[in-house]
Amino acid sequence: MLCVVFWLLYMAIVPSGKISYVRRDFGISPPNYNYFISKLTPEDRVALTSEAKLPAGSLASWKITGDPVYFSLRTHRRFDKAKLTLKYKNEGDLPLIEAGILADSVVWRYDLRPIENKTIDQLSLAWDVISEGEAILLQREKKYNSIDEFLNNMPDNKEIALYNYNLAQKYLLPDYEKSNENLILDCALRGAYQFYVYIKDPASSGAGEDLDLDFVFQDLNKNNDADPIDINLYYDNQLIDSRHLDDDGITSPQPSNLPEGAHKVELRGYRELKFKTANLPEGAYKVELRVNNDIITKKISTAQSKLSFINKIWLADGCGENIILYTDSRKISAQTTNPVKLQTVLIQGKELEINETYKQFNITADENISEIRLAQDDVILAGDGVFSFSQNALISPGFKKINVDTDINKESINYVLANYSAPKESDGWKTASAEFDLSKAYREDNDFQIGTSGKYGFIISIPGLRADDEVEDWVEVGEIAVELEGRSLWEKLKQFFNNYK
Repeated sequence: MLCVVFWLLYMAIVPSGKISYVRRDFGISPPNYNYFISKLTPEDRVALTSEAKLPAGSLASWKITGDPVYFSLRTHRRFDKAKLTLKYKNEGDLPLIEAGILADSVVWRYDLRPIENKTIDQLSLAWDVISEGEAILLQREKKYNSIDEFLNNMPDNKEIALYNYNLAQKYLLPDYEKSNENLILDCALRGAYQFYVYIKDPASSGAGEDLDLDFVFQDLNKNNDADPIDINLYYDNQLIDSRHLDDDGITSPQPSNLPEGAHKVELRGYRELKFKTANLPEGAYKVELRVNNDIITKKISTAQSKLSFINKIWLADGCGENIILYTDSRKISAQTTNPVKLQTVLIQGKELEINETYKQFNITADENISEIRLAQDDVILAGDGVFSFSQNALISPGFKKINVDTDINKESINYVLANYSAPKESDGWKTASAEFDLSKAYREDNDFQIGTSGKYGFIISIPGLRADDEVEDWVEVGEIAVELEGRSLWEKLKQFFNNYK
């Protein structure tokens, strides 16, 4: 018993600040249970190689048949850094494999890092390659001799695509003029979202403008959890301002029989937030609404004339009928969780039928800008670009991204800038690693008692891999290893005493 106590104390403290966990056998037979690294879930997207058919001495592995899958890592203390290493076989020759850690449990956002990107691997064989540390520059025709030379004299943004690389560049619209009327979006939106707005230089001879956003929210109160509202403002990928609303304190849903003529903001479950910021430099700004799916945005009113939602938008029940949007996404997906909202969506005249709930349906657009027509609401639209309710309001300041749907030639991409290293191969297996900043990761904590633990959540993302498409493709995982690094016992004691000097 004393040995168990000492072991628990050691695992809770980890005096050196460094520890590694490895799972090499995913079999279900004892003693294959691993306390630290969980099995992959959900079960309908993974399959275990049959232990009975394995050669003597072989280890059972997981076959990932659908995207995405998850696993958790238990630890008895917090750490600062994590290095995840996967040993795997890409049996379906799938174009993209990424791994990530849960960064935000409210909007379920994962910080993704590359494992394998076949588009970049193939381009590296045909294009000129400049490698500087973890960064690489791929050129269709060699023009630059270094990455610094490229960054100091960049070509047109339309020729550039990025992968796992943050590249900030001032985005200006030379012909932009501010509007004299507010842009009003009264289509109800559910859950979290992000959008771009454009602001004219306030010092522009009286023609400038300040950031001016008004939101009206409704709390459905369908769960018992608190539903706070946070709005963050970003410029050049840096957080520069924020607003917060506490939960409304109401635990029961909004009554369905609303008083006729009542001001909705005064009704239960409704809240209003004004976000105004003056003296901002001209350019594109990102606004992030950080909420759970219990929150409905009933209305957005803004003085800005450019407003486009980034990557995803949930048109809530109550948005209306005969909805029209515009997008620059090449691949567009649509799904609904509501059986009465099954429908055929028209995308630039092409039909995308949503005939099942909880299933994502996809279509590839032929145009640079596509019109989307929906007969009904309560549909989640997603893509690799932006969505707007007006073609005039469409703004897309970001660079193109290398993903599974990128068409290098069709999109006239001549340069790719990335932080990426190709996986290593040995004896039929590939090995790749990804590093994460755990100070920005979510950890489910139970650290108040010795012997209990907290959990970090991980994801393995393989876009395009589906368990229900009857295609023989999968990724086989033979080993998961995680190296953790944090403050040592001595460093913690030193900080403790320094705090009390």
